[in-house]
Amino acid sequence: MHLNTTVSEPGVVSRVLRLVIPGLAGVLLSLFSNVASAEARFDITEVKVKLVDKVYYLNARINFELSDKVMEVMHKGVPIVVVLDIEFQRSRKLLWDDDIAQLVQRYQLDYHALTRQYLVTNLNSGSQHSFPTLEVALALLGTVVDLPVLDKQLLEEDGQYIGSMRASVDVAELPTPLRLRAYFSADWHLSSEWYSWILPN
Repeated sequence: MHLNTTVSEPGVVSRVLRLVIPGLAGVLLSLFSNVASAEARFDITEVKVKLVDKVYYLNARINFELSDKVMEVMHKGVPIVVVLDIEFQRSRKLLWDDDIAQLVQRYQLDYHALTRQYLVTNLNSGSQHSFPTLEVALALLGTVVDLPVLDKQLLEEDGQYIGSMRASVDVAELPTPLRLRAYFSADWHLSSEWYSWILPN
């Protein structure tokens, strides 16, 4: 028996193309979407910590670049919550690093359509500032000045301590219908890498 493996009928070819082309288009669309999402990012560029009266104060610079989807939702009146996770650990050579302290600093970014102002609220302290442009609002949001983060009395004199910080969007704060979609969307997965430093004595 001879088995013919050559596809020669035009109808068969067209059916194959109808199956393959949409799949390839979906892959290409996904790749372009990932490239576009990669342009929106959070980046911690600088961290400085100083000791004043046995309290460590943190100064940092963070670049916030929001995705088009996040900005679209914000301009429709949905607040965006940005979180700074700050951790301190004692470095140990033969064991896992020992957790010493954790701090979560939360900020909310709103757009008010009537006044065309951007409002940045420190959710920890309640302080608020309004700005005429998103660029200025993000610049303030990305400038951390003299934030008290750690009491030196929690540390041992002979230990080496490492601080780490990460900035991210808190998807859990979104309204429920939007939150479910955001969990599966790269547009909302905005988070910096952990930025680490050695705590000065």
